[in-house]
Amino acid sequence: MGKVSEYAFVNAKLRARIGEMNTSTISSDMIKAPTLNEAISVLKDTKYSSLVSVYSETGDLQAVELALMEYEIEDFRNVISYLKGNEKYLIETLLSKAEEENIKNALRLWYSSAVRNHQIAYRANYIYKKDIVNHIDYNALINSSGWDGVVASFKDSIYYDLISSISFDEIRANGLFDLEIKLDHLYFRNLFSSIGKLKGEDRKVSEDIYYVDVDLKNILLFVRYSFYHHLSQSELKAVVIPYGKVYEGLMAKKSFDKIDSIEDVRSVASRHYKALMQDLGDIRKNDDDMTGNDENAEHIVRIEEYLGQTRKKEFLKILSQKPFNVGTILSYFFLLRDEEQRIRSIMSAKFYKWDEERIRGAVL
Repeated sequence: MGKVSEYAFVNAKLRARIGEMNTSTISSDMIKAPTLNEAISVLKDTKYSSLVSVYSETGDLQAVELALMEYEIEDFRNVISYLKGNEKYLIETLLSKAEEENIKNALRLWYSSAVRNHQIAYRANYIYKKDIVNHIDYNALINSSGWDGVVASFKDSIYYDLISSISFDEIRANGLFDLEIKLDHLYFRNLFSSIGKLKGEDRKVSEDIYYVDVDLKNILLFVRYSFYHHLSQSELKAVVIPYGKVYEGLMAKKSFDKIDSIEDVRSVASRHYKALMQDLGDIRKNDDDMTGNDENAEHIVRIEEYLGQTRKKEFLKILSQKPFNVGTILSYFFLLRDEEQRIRSIMSAKFYKWDEERIRGAVL
């Protein structure tokens, strides 16, 4: 009965919110609105009403997006306050994904200023500067004139060892790509570590969700960076996430030791994700053929769409299963982020004056 009592209140609360999201007309009403102002006004009687005030006061869409991020962080913290132990640690780890993206944005600003000598003052206003999960001095990071100051800004966080292992010469020579990949890998390492601490249904549900998630991400990473950006096999091995059936299959086939391993990717993917076979089969590697690059980009978009559809299907499936486990919480945050991303996309499309049909096709 321990788990039942632990989850009864928070899951009932979140299922009610999920019900509201499933019946919400926010997205369709925003799409129908003729202007950006009117689209944002749709939010005035919803849980996102604070965004209307921000836009009214600033007229700044980036400020609205920052406020939306703040809303998400506070929602995470609200749910975390009802949890304890390993379940709390898991949701905090999921929140650290927002922190990782915030760190990347802050590092890009620093790089733009310190390495490329660009003006960044106005852009720095759109970085979330409060602590999310770890203590990071974002102001010191962004304003540092050298790499030592950047490293020092992470001294009280889990990122310190990673950041301090990289030199300024590496950053100046290679940019931030390798560092951002390492941040992604750290997130997944912490995620699967937190899942490994769970027991029973909590662990099974979390593994079912996130091992599929990492498989699909790895297929996408492999295709994008091999057949669009043309990384070498050794570079690809450093990019893909070292978890999941796809990674294990590629390692078993020694795919990263080969000059070209697309057939291995097709073979491994076919065992678990047959819907991807057509697009994987049509992708070809040709550095000089722009038509081939364009076609590959189309296949990558379809794979991304499949990833999104599959993730949503997996999370919604949880809601029809046993209610007293962590699955309801995982589904809630997935659906919340999905809703928030639609709001961001619609606002951006309205800013660029897309017509209703185009927005609907891209967002819904």
